[in-house]
Amino acid sequence: MHYFTLYVSRKLSGEFLPKSLCRLIVILLVALNCCVARAEIPVKIWWSSELLPEDERWFTNPPEETEIQFRLQRQPDLKFEPLGSRKGTTFRIDPGKRFQTISGIGTSLEETTVYAILKNKSDAQIRELLKALIDPARGIGLNLFRITIGTSDFSDARAVSQHPQGFYSYQDREDAPFSIQNDQDLGIVKVLQMAREVAQNLVPPQEIRFFASCWSPPGWMKTSGTLIGGSLKPGYENHLARYFRQFIEAYAAHGIPIYAMTLQNEPNYLPEKYPGMKLTWQQEHDLARAICENFRQPPALPVKVWINDHNFEYWVNADSVLMKLKSAGKGTCVDAVAFHNYSDAPVENMSRLKQRHPDTDVLISEHSEFGVRGMAAIQDYFRQGATAYTYWVTMSTQTTDEHNQGPWNHLGELSPTMLIKRDGDNPDWYRTPEYFLIGQFSKFIRRGARRITCETGNRETLTAVAFQNPDRSIVVVLVNQTEFEQNFRLLFRGQQVCASLPAKSVATCLWQTLEK
Repeated sequence: MHYFTLYVSRKLSGEFLPKSLCRLIVILLVALNCCVARAEIPVKIWWSSELLPEDERWFTNPPEETEIQFRLQRQPDLKFEPLGSRKGTTFRIDPGKRFQTISGIGTSLEETTVYAILKNKSDAQIRELLKALIDPARGIGLNLFRITIGTSDFSDARAVSQHPQGFYSYQDREDAPFSIQNDQDLGIVKVLQMAREVAQNLVPPQEIRFFASCWSPPGWMKTSGTLIGGSLKPGYENHLARYFRQFIEAYAAHGIPIYAMTLQNEPNYLPEKYPGMKLTWQQEHDLARAICENFRQPPALPVKVWINDHNFEYWVNADSVLMKLKSAGKGTCVDAVAFHNYSDAPVENMSRLKQRHPDTDVLISEHSEFGVRGMAAIQDYFRQGATAYTYWVTMSTQTTDEHNQGPWNHLGELSPTMLIKRDGDNPDWYRTPEYFLIGQFSKFIRRGARRITCETGNRETLTAVAFQNPDRSIVVVLVNQTEFEQNFRLLFRGQQVCASLPAKSVATCLWQTLEK
């Protein structure tokens, strides 16, 4: 068809018909050529389904993976066809209108996860597990990992710390030297190094990024005098900024570059049983400025700074921080506003903030999602402008408090993680459905993808969100929360793809296009 179009354009132009009419004929032929070519492009499709979401049986009596009906399983290819009347929810896909750029989809490599990854495994077995997370071909292509600055609520460092629950900072006393030795002794540094090695040795190599969050600075910087409770002492912003610089430089010396950091995990909540610190928005502003000034001192640290790191209702605090920074000419001190989703506040607050600060990214830095309902939530995050999504706590052991002295270490309090280490003196581990469900996003939406126009749908039938990758491929993720199979149509450039999606399942459709 392409050669026929060229032939006609050359023969008709200026010989038999007016040039204006020739141009019209050529345009129509080119359009027809594109339709024919698109009809020949296969639409690849994969399915995953939920099973017992958040059920404690995944710890006590786990089903076999084969009992999960669909596990990122490739289905027969679909084909474009001429527009027609077909049953099903319709989604119009238009890459001509683009939105935010996706910077990553990932999970955490905090201490509890690292313990489960390492337990009873050789280095080769550890690498295979990390490949299951990082490799977009054989695994699910995660490329953004949250790590902790010191201990969090998912920690048990009693082997290296005098604290009854093993909590520690990198400088527990003001007169002590700064040291990340505990992170080395617990294997955290080793696992992060191996994750980078695994990513770099893939074909093609993959880039993974680490962002870090602090649950509490050392007690001597706080009004409480301990890792638990309190706030930052007045005038200690520069002390904490130096502390963060030392952490970043120490990790860099071990071959682990830090891409970004949040100022404080959940600064509006003061936990009673694990490290935490409460900050007002004014304190967060002052700390952001101190970090900005410190990181710009030579040698400058190319680390992005994210504020908030808490629920959607606190967008007003983030707005206040950004407004005050901008009024002082310091708006570039903050690169993004990070959110969690542990309240009933609407996800639309993200886009509300983005509208007020279009030059500042918004993203999800922590929230685990379960079942198809959770996958619909991830769709919502992206629709509201999130540039990244990060799952929280990747792996645990079947015995939930084996290496977890925080409060979320009992059945019913700890939801099943996407990977679980099987009990006993063995290296065995298994995947829960969330591994495959999240893979429906992370395996196909690559860093640098742009969200594109796609109708939302509704939870009574299907919901969808769409992206265009840097290689120009189109990715559409559909979620069926209903108890019934649902038909759908994808409309793209004057043609359609028609298919159905089983109950309680997620589908990812992918096709290649040369269109920008």
